[in-house]
Amino acid sequence: MNMIAPIRSVDARDGVFSRLHALIACRPASSDAARAEARRLISVAMAETWQTDSLWGAADAFHAHFEFMMQTIEINGADDPNLRTLRTKCRFYLEQVEALCRSMSH
Repeated sequence: MNMIAPIRSVDARDGVFSRLHALIACRPASSDAARAEARRLISVAMAETWQTDSLWGAADAFHAHFEFMMQTIEINGADDPNLRTLRTKCRFYLEQVEALCRSMSH
């Protein structure tokens, strides 16, 4: 039995979620690039699960809040006090996606 493949998969997924958390916390140079990277990373995290359909609701909620956060940065700048709340909401939905991905991979 090859136990290395699942361990690598989990390690890779941990890196994906770490990068997403960093993306939420950062002040992106390009909102468009940040949006594209968030979509790509969520897709990577979801690709290895056995039932991706149940993840779409949580992923869509994450993307909607991330989009709103990027729009707020574009309009009001990275020092807007509302960004703290938006980052909290993004992290909440990201944690849902992460938990679903982890539960489906076991």
